[in-house]
Amino acid sequence: MSSGMRICVVCHEGSLTGAPRIGFDIAAHLRERHEVTLLAKRGGPLADLPQYEKLRDSYRVLDTSHETCDETYRQRVAGARRLLAKTRPDLLYVNSVSAGEWCEAGSRAEVPVVLHTHETRVSLPSLLSSVCTPRVLGYADLLVGASRTAMEDLQTLTSTRAAECFEFGICVDAAAVREGAARPVPAPVNARAQALPTDRQRPRIAMCGLAQPRKGADIFLAAAQRAPQLDFVWIGPWSPPETDLNAKTFDRFAALKLPNLYFTGLTDNPYAHLRQADCFVLTSREDPNPLVVVEALLLGCKTVAFAETGASVDLLNRFGYALSGAPDAERIAELLPRILAAPPGRWHEAAAESVHAAVDSATKLARLEEMLMAFHERWTAARDPARSDGEAPANGDLENEPLEEKNH
Repeated sequence: MSSGMRICVVCHEGSLTGAPRIGFDIAAHLRERHEVTLLAKRGGPLADLPQYEKLRDSYRVLDTSHETCDETYRQRVAGARRLLAKTRPDLLYVNSVSAGEWCEAGSRAEVPVVLHTHETRVSLPSLLSSVCTPRVLGYADLLVGASRTAMEDLQTLTSTRAAECFEFGICVDAAAVREGAARPVPAPVNARAQALPTDRQRPRIAMCGLAQPRKGADIFLAAAQRAPQLDFVWIGPWSPPETDLNAKTFDRFAALKLPNLYFTGLTDNPYAHLRQADCFVLTSREDPNPLVVVEALLLGCKTVAFAETGASVDLLNRFGYALSGAPDAERIAELLPRILAAPPGRWHEAAAESVHAAVDSATKLARLEEMLMAFHERWTAARDPARSDGEAPANGDLENEPLEEKNH
């Protein structure tokens, strides 16, 4: 590894979901030329994936998630500052508003802070009160966004304009998606413990994610109930204890015992299931820029999303179906037969290649790295020359230093 910056990347968790995957991909790319420390407020199976093997020696789970830790905001900021004093990074990359307390820690430690926002106006109010503070953008020197909407929503809700912005968008390892899609996977099962037939006599409709109300698991179930002539496959955790957020929908699923609603359970290869689908429908009530929409398009799957979900509308206006309004089971059941009957048209190989060129991680991560290095040079040049030699500021008494009084 050639000499470079010392970079600390903080993720809110290590789950197999979009934002953590982006954070881990960024850390893995930066590690090729920089000294990277990767921290996660809560663990998960992401670190066990082969592509992140080189990160494991610098990876640490902090167990400071607001969902599992009873520390106050002040205590979490102080703990983050202590870690920054030990690692002395040249750059702090906070990969989610869900790790937003690290922005204040970095600012107080006089480290340049990059905040990558994936959230939109539906989830932000809760995070700004339970995880960080509405002043979070005031502690960040650069705002990176999963989408322009995500950046605008954060600035609007915090009444703060970011000093610098960079729209990163969606980033996907297209080669890994296609490689995973070619591997065999176990068949999904329904509430009757029956495996999805392999004869492909009925069209398959897919959705992917951790089943919960935000992802519209109840909408997906209701659509399956309204369209018994189609098979519906939920790719990812559906049943407790894999997801405790889907209890009400799972109880209804168990009671109805629909023969046409299947689930895969936790899987590290959703791509093979996506490849077998005829149509992907994003039922999420909120999803700022889900990777799975792009992954479905890369695999030639007809793809549907709703405008109020806040996701991928521009992309689907070109290559899929961007429907007005909010996700609705009745509309889904009514429209799916027409969508399935439509000729391939925009879903031919050239369209998949256009999506590939727009989102492939090799290009996007290299551009992000270039931008971060240029940003760091500007930040350093703007500081007092006495601090431009990389010397860490005095640590002081972190527990007693005045901090924003917030007990969460």
